[in-house]
Amino acid sequence: MITYFWQSLETDQYSGDAIYKWTRKNLWFIFLDLYYKPNQIITTMANPKGLEDRFILHWLDDSRSHRILWLLEILNLDYEVKIYLRHPETWRGPLQLFDVNQLGKAPVLEIVFADGRPPISLSELGFIMQYLLRYYDPDHILNPVSQDLQLEVDYFLHFSEGSLQHIQMALLINSAAKHISPFGTKKLVNTITKAINNGYYKHEWYLNMDYLESRLEQNKTGFFVGDRLTGADVILSFPIYENVFDNLDGMKEILGDKRDLRKMYPNLYQWSKMIRKDPSYKKVTQMMDEDVEDLIALNPRFDYGKE
Repeated sequence: MITYFWQSLETDQYSGDAIYKWTRKNLWFIFLDLYYKPNQIITTMANPKGLEDRFILHWLDDSRSHRILWLLEILNLDYEVKIYLRHPETWRGPLQLFDVNQLGKAPVLEIVFADGRPPISLSELGFIMQYLLRYYDPDHILNPVSQDLQLEVDYFLHFSEGSLQHIQMALLINSAAKHISPFGTKKLVNTITKAINNGYYKHEWYLNMDYLESRLEQNKTGFFVGDRLTGADVILSFPIYENVFDNLDGMKEILGDKRDLRKMYPNLYQWSKMIRKDPSYKKVTQMMDEDVEDLIALNPRFDYGKE
């Protein structure tokens, strides 16, 4: 589109009238090009020196942060990790996270641009992943070349955080409520939260799992989108593999259901085993396990406020 624009200007001596006429004549086509070919437009916006940029990931243990680390590793980006540890009893993150995010949440990704632009700080996992895939995957390592498949990946970036994750969080919080309730109220709290889970959240969780199982069955490649690893698999690794199939006993307790989830969802189980064996996933997981152990040994002083 830009090439044609400059060619037409050359024939009309760059006159203001020519620019006006060309724009008016071609405005509809410009709109269509922007609407139907967003990836081509985005590609022209990407930093040509993107791989030289530096990334600082603020990583909280046992959290959604791990997927961003895995993504940085897959894309072979220059990153460093700042580790934050949860309180061993309340499971809350430290107040130091408020220094990098107004809500005190992780992950947070700082990007220091090689071309001298002011650095930026990104939060919200789905948004961070979408940004990295858009601007730092020119070779389509995780991004499909096909426009239709890219739309499917974008869908799962939002589905994972918008539909699935909050259901799992609600199940977890309700199941844990009895353990942190005031003395003398545990039985009552357990009765109420169990009724809420049974009446709504369990049904919604199984509905989502059935849907994801059917997606893998329909795709028949072992991946959620296309025939290779994409951003969809990366973002779903936490709610499916880490929260469920790497935590089967805990999930059974949360659901109050003794059925074998591996048999109920064989495709999701096989997919989870594939994630676990992925070389880059194994690398960052082992690295963080060792780094967290080393940090704990140093007895770090994180501030958790009132305990």
